[in-house]
Amino acid sequence: MLTGILFALAACFIWGLIFVIPGFMDGFSSLEVALGRFTFYGILSMLIFLRAKTVGRCRYPLRIWLYAFYLSFFLTIGCYVFLVLGLRYSTPAICALVLGISPITIGLLGSWKEKEIPFKNLLLPSILIVIGMTIINLAQFGEGKSSFLMLGLVCAFISLVSWNWYVVVNSRFLKDHPDVEPSEWTTLIGVATLVWVVLIALILALFFKDQFSIEKYCTPSLELRNFLIGSAVLGLFCSWVATSLWNRATLYLPVSFAGQLTIFETVFGIMFFYLIKGHPPSWIEGLGIIILLSAVVYGIRKFKFAASS
Repeated sequence: MLTGILFALAACFIWGLIFVIPGFMDGFSSLEVALGRFTFYGILSMLIFLRAKTVGRCRYPLRIWLYAFYLSFFLTIGCYVFLVLGLRYSTPAICALVLGISPITIGLLGSWKEKEIPFKNLLLPSILIVIGMTIINLAQFGEGKSSFLMLGLVCAFISLVSWNWYVVVNSRFLKDHPDVEPSEWTTLIGVATLVWVVLIALILALFFKDQFSIEKYCTPSLELRNFLIGSAVLGLFCSWVATSLWNRATLYLPVSFAGQLTIFETVFGIMFFYLIKGHPPSWIEGLGIIILLSAVVYGIRKFKFAASS
């Protein structure tokens, strides 16, 4: 179990960058940020796939590829595009609060589908997570743009539902297909993602070309540099590296317990946020973080007890 926890924490540490990097990509729409990220992810995955294929690896039947396209669509569009929209129309703090519900919803969904642990064992950590996330974000709710706040909340909740569904279904797939290597599965989804990116780009070019300026991609500028660097970090690290780590973690952990660990994505995101601002969290926000960590520690103890009984 310790190995799985370490893999999950490493993935969440990298995923924490998702909350802050889009803030440096001014001048580009939410869809452009998402396409930039997944373009880099798809190109890296295609290069890895071609290299693996030359040595006889990464050979899977059509049904595996179709499932990769299926998951990729919901992960690409349902999760990240709506997360970026939520960040743009509300605030990182509000999105962090909504996505902070993930440990509860994933834990409950995983427990319901897999019967891994009684619901009563998830009750206290779930309550602690809600309290901790509320305390952390309470002081920052006023930063939202009131006219678009509800739209941002809706987008954040769509991202939450898509992410929860992906975590549970992806974990079940990897456990049911031990012949599929976690890193190779990340690569397959990345290749499928590149195909979706190309299709979306073609649709935009044919039907919405008036809403996008090609010149800003051809003219050197600080905004373009930040966009390319941000897209590279999001695509190479937050997509391929972090997802590979998470896929490996799911082989060692029950999905309902892995769901509890996703709270560290938010914790690390908050940590990066305060590093950028240049000052530590207030005492009340620190209290919220302590409550969050207490919920995870409690969950670990409960899962250890359930596993040994």
